[in-house]
Amino acid sequence: MLEDRKRYLSSIIVTIIVVLASSCHLFEDYSVDDTVTLYFNETNVSVFEGGLGSVSLRVEPTTVLEGNNVTYGINNEDIATIYRADKRGCVFYGKKEGSTVLTAKLQGAEAKMVITVLSGTLEKKTWN
Repeated sequence: MLEDRKRYLSSIIVTIIVVLASSCHLFEDYSVDDTVTLYFNETNVSVFEGGLGSVSLRVEPTTVLEGNNVTYGINNEDIATIYRADKRGCVFYGKKEGSTVLTAKLQGAEAKMVITVLSGTLEKKTWN
């Protein structure tokens, strides 16, 4: 009878060790797909000098936005400058005629789009 108890306790201990060893991977910090992808909703946006334009940003997976910030940059700030930006997109100001590239970056991923600033202003037309 004592021998049966020893075997029983041994089998329980072995089972516990196997379960603990096999569950260690549950505490690892990993993801099936760590790829971050950024997309602008437009590839080219035109705005008049002195005007504001905007573009939306899509981030996949969205969970990567938790605790992380998107950084934006314009390669020629003489043509356009960032007015306001957040995780969902960017508002920019057209300064002078020309084209420049807007870039969004997050964890090694980036999205690019072209901003074209047109000369003149949009005139309000009234119809008689």
